[in-house]
Amino acid sequence: TVDVEVPVAGASRQQGAARKKLSELSEADSTVEVLGTVVQVFDIKFFEVCPDCGKRAKPLNNVFSCGQHGAVKPSYSYVMNAVIDDGTETMRLVLFRRMADHLLKKTEQEVLSYRLQPDSFQQVKNDLLGSFVKAVVRVNKNELFDRLELVAQEVYEANPDEEIARLNDELAAAEVNSQKLKETSDAQ
Repeated sequence: TVDVEVPVAGASRQQGAARKKLSELSEADSTVEVLGTVVQVFDIKFFEVCPDCGKRAKPLNNVFSCGQHGAVKPSYSYVMNAVIDDGTETMRLVLFRRMADHLLKKTEQEVLSYRLQPDSFQQVKNDLLGSFVKAVVRVNKNELFDRLELVAQEVYEANPDEEIARLNDELAAAEVNSQKLKETSDAQ
C-alpha cells in the first residue's frame, strides 16, 4: 500500500472558517467549516481533461480537444459526491480530485483505477459510510435541483475527542458569560 498524507483534524489552513450547522448555511457562505457523518456515497464520475492545463477536454471529430491546446490525448480527473448529516440537515458534499483522495485516503492512481474497475469501488463506498468528517466548504446553489451543496476546499477525518473538548470549552465560556450577566443584574 501507499501512504497518503491526510491533514490532521483541526489543522485547517482556513483558520478563519467559522463552524456552522448545515441548517444554518446559505448561498452567501463562501468559507465555512461543517461537521457531519457520511450517510451516502455516490460512484465517482470520471471526465477527460487536457494533460497540459487540466481543463476539460471535449470530444470533437473522434478526438479530444482542449480550447487552449487543441487535439490532445486526455488525462482523467474525477469528482465524488457524498451526503453528510449533522443532526440538523443532510447535504451533498462535492469532492473534486484532491479532496476525494483525502477523504478516501487513496492516491490519485488508486482512485483512477476505479474508472476501469468500478465494481472495486463498492467496498470503499461501504467503508466510508458512518465516517465522521470535518470539512471547510464553499456553499453552492445547484440550480438544476434547487438545493444547496457543499464544495469541499479541505476535508479531514474528524476527531471525536477534539470535538468533545471544543464543546466543553464552549459550554464553560457560556457559563462564565451567564455568571457575569447574573452578577451585573444583581448589582443593579
